[in-house]
Amino acid sequence: MARSRKETTISILKLIIFHHSSGKSVRNIAKLVNLSHYTVQYVIKRFKEENRIEKKVRKGRPAKLTKCDLRFIIRKFVKNPRLSALKVSAEFNEKFSTSISPETVRRVLRGAGLNGRSARRKFFVSAKNRKLSLSFAKPMLNKPETYRNNDLFADESKFKIFCSYGRIMVWRRKNEELNPKNLVGTVKYGGGGVLVWGACQHQD
Repeated sequence: MARSRKETTISILKLIIFHHSSGKSVRNIAKLVNLSHYTVQYVIKRFKEENRIEKKVRKGRPAKLTKCDLRFIIRKFVKNPRLSALKVSAEFNEKFSTSISPETVRRVLRGAGLNGRSARRKFFVSAKNRKLSLSFAKPMLNKPETYRNNDLFADESKFKIFCSYGRIMVWRRKNEELNPKNLVGTVKYGGGGVLVWGACQHQD
């Protein structure tokens, strides 16, 4: 889906102002210069308000991506955070005429406040169970404090005996990844664990 980004030349801009001074309508001018009436209207508005035809001189290199391009990239990752920059850049290059690299995608995401992080691990809860939990919890907000005096609060936790569930970071030099100090040992079936269950209840 190629898009043209030709800038309107000074001669065309002057021609728009000339026809406008002659009393022609915006739509007639748009047909004469082969531009959209929105563009013609903007040129005339700028001439009236700022008394200039030329565009302001830009500082630095013009942006490669338009606001529409930025929204396309950001929307992809907001919808699916697990996408890779390589995949999105390839899709962008296939859809649009502008060619970008995966690093450009990463810069766009960082500029929008999105940073690559390890996904947190959490017990899986299905959509059905989430709805059931919310339907149970929401009515409890309006209950008096004494309503929970007879409730029994219970919870359970599993503790691994051999190693940790989390990611363990080490500071090491190059080529020291196999040093025993920098290794995390593993055993079959996770090495076993202990499941602890507890409960508490309010008493007057």
